[in-house]
Amino acid sequence: MMIGVDVGGTFTDLVAADPLRGLRFVKTPSTPDDPSRGVLDALKLLADELELTLDTLLPGIELFIHGTTVATNILVERRGARLGLITTQGFRDLLELREGARDNRYALRTAPPTPVIPRPLRLEVRERVAPDGTAVLPLDPESLDAAIATLRAAGVDGVVVCFLHAHRRPAHEQAVRAAIAATGWEPFISLGHEILGREGEYDRLSTAVVNGYVGPGLKTYLNRLFGRLTERGITVPVQVMQSNGGVLPVAEAGTRAVGAVTSGPAGGAMAGALYARALGLPQLVTYDTGGTSTDICIIQDGVPVERNRAELAGLRIAAPAIEINPLGIGGGSIARIDAGGMLDIGPMSAGAVPGPACFGKGGTRATLTDANLVLGFISGETFLGGRMRLDVAAARAVITQEIAAPLGIGVDEAAYAIHVLATSRITEGIRLATVRRGMDPRDFALMSFGGAGGLHANAVARELEIPTAIIPAMASVLSALGFLAADVRQDLQQTVNAPIRDLHDGRLAQVFGALEVEGRAALETSRSRGGHAGDIHVRRFADCRYERQVHTIPVPLEPDDTAADLERRFVATYEDLYHHTHLGEPGIVETCRVAVFNTLPKLALPVLDAAPAGGVDCAAARTGERRIFIGAAVMAPVYWFEEIRRGMVIAGPALIDSAATSVLVLPGSTATLDATGSLCLSDAAAPAGDRAC
Repeated sequence: MMIGVDVGGTFTDLVAADPLRGLRFVKTPSTPDDPSRGVLDALKLLADELELTLDTLLPGIELFIHGTTVATNILVERRGARLGLITTQGFRDLLELREGARDNRYALRTAPPTPVIPRPLRLEVRERVAPDGTAVLPLDPESLDAAIATLRAAGVDGVVVCFLHAHRRPAHEQAVRAAIAATGWEPFISLGHEILGREGEYDRLSTAVVNGYVGPGLKTYLNRLFGRLTERGITVPVQVMQSNGGVLPVAEAGTRAVGAVTSGPAGGAMAGALYARALGLPQLVTYDTGGTSTDICIIQDGVPVERNRAELAGLRIAAPAIEINPLGIGGGSIARIDAGGMLDIGPMSAGAVPGPACFGKGGTRATLTDANLVLGFISGETFLGGRMRLDVAAARAVITQEIAAPLGIGVDEAAYAIHVLATSRITEGIRLATVRRGMDPRDFALMSFGGAGGLHANAVARELEIPTAIIPAMASVLSALGFLAADVRQDLQQTVNAPIRDLHDGRLAQVFGALEVEGRAALETSRSRGGHAGDIHVRRFADCRYERQVHTIPVPLEPDDTAADLERRFVATYEDLYHHTHLGEPGIVETCRVAVFNTLPKLALPVLDAAPAGGVDCAAARTGERRIFIGAAVMAPVYWFEEIRRGMVIAGPALIDSAATSVLVLPGSTATLDATGSLCLSDAAAPAGDRAC
């Protein structure tokens, strides 16, 4: 059995792939005070469904992959470790100065983000390395010993070490770690050159700081979880999902904690890529609307688009990761009337506790889930498979008090306004994610998942003029499913900073060859610690720019590409992205990177039989009807997702319920089932001969 577990802000999702029992999933409320309890709760639910005990379930697991919001929440809520910084003399304020630019250059009164390391704990030592890696000034042991003693006396949880040009000569940073170890002190240590081994002093410092800030908390959580699972009989290492779409063993994931900051959304992107390959979709845009947020991702040729830099909670993270475009829209997003008397929603969320008012856990704010329940889009009887009954009266009361009464409208109209506003925010998020990369959203297919995604998919696709919206059968737990499509991954890089035209083929081969050797060695070390022994494969990238530019773009390369091939690919990639090139300007290779993968056992998507000629009557899947409000009150037929078969054509308005999600089919649209068992929503007419319900 292979298991993927995703701990979200509101729910903990588990997907199990078993050769005998097929795909199974469970969903349970998250436990923010101790997320490992939510994981154990989900495993117990799965064991109950399989008529097993937890002690008999765990020893039979072959692969266990875990993604969590623990690192994300630590960073966003600014409740990370107390850190100290040791850096080159003269550079203690780099963390505060950043790159000298404002997030909003027109908001002159806006204060810059508060550094997570206060100035008294940012200490300097005498040392200096030149840009070419030459040691200009040796590391001074006296100033180093004084800095270590000061931070130890201050009781910091972790120490970040970032010296100038250490990626060129890491010996000084390594000496600091050795000096700390020699004192017998054991703080969490984050070395800049290990976390990010490339050009960019602020990038390297900020990324190392994020790693140190979330590392102790994440490491403590992972060790607690692994300890509990081991006590109950699990025999395989826990693999932790990374922001780059790969996984790392639990011990390494705790040390390189920055890689897990967006691990949950990365699982959704990997699931989207899995479906894109299965359905032969060259361009797919996915959005995951869960309890707290909506995460948007672009899939091209079956691979999620990546980026090398992002800002989160006012901190720069400059490490390879799947490009996730987050929005503060989720089922728990709080709707309110702003100071100007206008309706607004998000990014504040009711979370898992107290949650929406309809959860009956003390929530007193109107949320998107409350609105969708009032509109009839969600069944209060089948939510979470009937394990959680929703209070419609509480939802109506809170929307009346918070929204309808201040606006002077009815509760149905207020709830519908909340729903439409959330749909509009998702639509604009997708438009921005595609258009800013030079892409037309009309060229894409749309995939919606997350517990709340299916209620907006039809309207989002219409607004963007996307012909097809796809909702997988396991939409509410798709991030957890995506974990089972991942491989162990190591990313390595080396700064080159040379014109492409000056690179000879031997130099290019030498740089990439050395990186591959190092990556393979790291994977072998992982295997020796109990990891899976799979096939190893490598992807190459060169981060390039034009001579007078600052920012780079990633250029994928094949193993036998020459420098001339690199220049040609750079120009083509740049033109695809910006729709022009700078003729005559030399291209610069700033960094060469490799991603080295160790293949893990893979989940296979189900393949259904073709639809019978003439279609299938939908009556077998129909469970009744429900009053819904879509600008006007109508009675809509309701179908059960798991009972829909290929050949059925469901015409809107209609609702499709399942144990963990609901899908709204609008008037003028139809829903059919594809070969993977996913719903396809379209405004196209039903195929000739098929009977629309």
